Amino acid sequence: MTEERPTRTQTRRTDPASDRRGIQSIEVGLRIVEALTAVTGPQTLKALSQIANISPSNCHRYLASFIRTGFVTQDAATGRYDLGPLAVRAGLAALGRLDSVATGLAALSRLVEETGHTGLLAILGERGAVIVRWLPGRQPVHTTLSIGSTLPILGSATGRAFLAYLPPEQTAGLIAQEAKGGDREYVAALRNKVRKSGIAQVSGDLIPGLSAAAAPILDSSGNAAAVLTLVGLQGGLSRQATAQLHTMAAEASRNLGWRDRQ
Repeated sequence: MTEERPTRTQTRRTDPASDRRGIQSIEVGLRIVEALTAVTGPQTLKALSQIANISPSNCHRYLASFIRTGFVTQDAATGRYDLGPLAVRAGLAALGRLDSVATGLAALSRLVEETGHTGLLAILGERGAVIVRWLPGRQPVHTTLSIGSTLPILGSATGRAFLAYLPPEQTAGLIAQEAKGGDREYVAALRNKVRKSGIAQVSGDLIPGLSAAAAPILDSSGNAAAVLTLVGLQGGLSRQATAQLHTMAAEASRNLGWRDRQ
């Protein structure tokens, strides 16, 4: 009996080198998506092609396909490109699979329902604290902040909560980008103040007329994995609301494995 030889098709299906080849056009297209995530706002075709290292004509064709799928949008007035609703949904779906975000979302929902205030959940990004969920409360606030907005590390309650509960080397680059980043005494005092109370607060500092209070959701190492924030009219956040914020952030932290060893 002769040994059966695999067909050419079978060989291709089991060849690891073949499986690794992938689809080059997808990899090229994703360079454009990566370019859009690396910048702070809408970009021109020329700028995107340069960042992604793709010719403008090829970049335009990829963008046309991305626009049809909703992964990219184009402003009709300026012609600039930005990430579209499908990209936002994909990013949020990925974040929702992280334990820290899933835990934070559950805590945020309860917090907004019980306090009536608008709330947000943020994680730390390359440029600051990034809002991954925004829930309006019964007491509406008017602001341009929304999902995807980035908050400063020193000038916002959310950023200050990360500042106080992350290793200094993790926030050093962000601090250096802000005006008072070189004032070590100011930063140290700010960090100590937040850690003493467990809550970071601002009133009119970032947005005139609005107050915010933030508390960290800590991981098993005691580092801020995410931050819960309440937003209200200036002077409108009660002690009861901030106490609830502190309690729910601590509960979420325990769900992530944090234990207070003091």
